[in-house]
Amino acid sequence: MTEPDSMPEFMIRTVDLHKSFKTVKAVNGVSLNVRKGDIYGFLGPNGAGKTTTIKAILGLLNQDAGKVYLNGMDTSEVGVEARVGIGYLPERAQFYRNLTAYQTMEFFAELKGVDKGQCDELLKKVGLESWRDAKVGTFSKGMVQLLGVAQSLLGDPHLLILDEPTSGLDPRWARVLKDIILEMSAKGTTVFFSSHLLFEVQELCNKVAILNRGQLVIEDTVENISDGIQLKPHLILRVAKDGDVVGQLLRAGGFSDVTVAGNQITVSVEKTEKTKVLHIIEQAGYEILDFKTEEPSLEDAFLGYIGDEATAGGIQVDKKKPKMEEPEEPSFAEPVPSDEEVDA
Repeated sequence: MTEPDSMPEFMIRTVDLHKSFKTVKAVNGVSLNVRKGDIYGFLGPNGAGKTTTIKAILGLLNQDAGKVYLNGMDTSEVGVEARVGIGYLPERAQFYRNLTAYQTMEFFAELKGVDKGQCDELLKKVGLESWRDAKVGTFSKGMVQLLGVAQSLLGDPHLLILDEPTSGLDPRWARVLKDIILEMSAKGTTVFFSSHLLFEVQELCNKVAILNRGQLVIEDTVENISDGIQLKPHLILRVAKDGDVVGQLLRAGGFSDVTVAGNQITVSVEKTEKTKVLHIIEQAGYEILDFKTEEPSLEDAFLGYIGDEATAGGIQVDKKKPKMEEPEEPSFAEPVPSDEEVDA
C-alpha cells in the first residue's frame, strides 16, 4: 500500500532531489514546496538545473535519488495516477510539422483523454483561430509557443507547469499569457513556471525559488527574498545642472554607490538617509527638479543571491570542465517527422 504524503497541502513537493549526467551534478539535493493554488516562480541562470528539475517532477527523466510528490502522491509508487491533470509546456515545444494547429490540438486531447470540444476555444484564447487549418510547419517560433500554451490548457489542468513560457512571444502575447496564468490561478489551478525574466516573476508569483549550480539557494516570497539580503532603496534625482559635480558632492558626503547619467543621479541609500542626500545638494546651491524612490527589485535580489558570495557553491565534479551546461533532451514529439513521414 502506498504511503500518502505527510504534507498534502502541497501540489508539488520534492525531497532531496538529485540528478547527474556523467560528471555533472545537474540537480543536487533540491527540495521544493509548492502549495496548492500558488503561482510559483522557478528562477536561475542558464545551466542552473531548472529544466532537469522540471523533467524529474514530470517523470520525463528518472532522478538518481530523492522523492517527488504530486498532489500528495508519491510518484515513485503511482507515477501515472499522480500526473493525471497536469498541463505542461516545455522550454522548446515541437510538434508534427505536417499537422494543422487544430489537428495538433486534437492529437493532444486524445493523448490526455479530454474533450476535443475545447480545441477551437483554446486556439482562440491564444490568438490562433485564424491559423486553425494552417500546418504547424509554416508557423513562426512565437506561434509554435502559443500552440504549446493552448495544448497545455487542455482538460482544465489542476497543475500547470510552464518552462520559459514567454520565450519567442512579442509583448502583446506575453501579456495575454500572463492574463491566462492569472485566470487559471483564479480557478484554483497551481501554476509552476520557470523564467529568466524577473519582472514577470515579481509581477505574478506568490512564491519564488532560486536555483544556482544545481542547488536551491532560497525559496520564499518575493518580498522576503528582496528583504533577505538587505538591499538599499534607490533615490533617483534630477538636478537643473552639473550632474557630475553633484555626484562628486554626494560621494564626498559618504555615499559610495552613486551613478550619474547627465543630470540624473541615482544613489543607494538607507531609508533614513534620504533627507541627508537632499540636504547636501540644496546646501551646495543646486536645484532639485524632481526625485523618486525605487525599492529593490527581484532582479537586484536575484543577482545578490547568485553572486560568488551567496551561491551555494560549485558542484562540478570534473574540474577540467568548468562550464556546466544542462544536457539537451527531446521534448514532446521528437524527432519531428518529415512531411513524407506524416500523411496529413
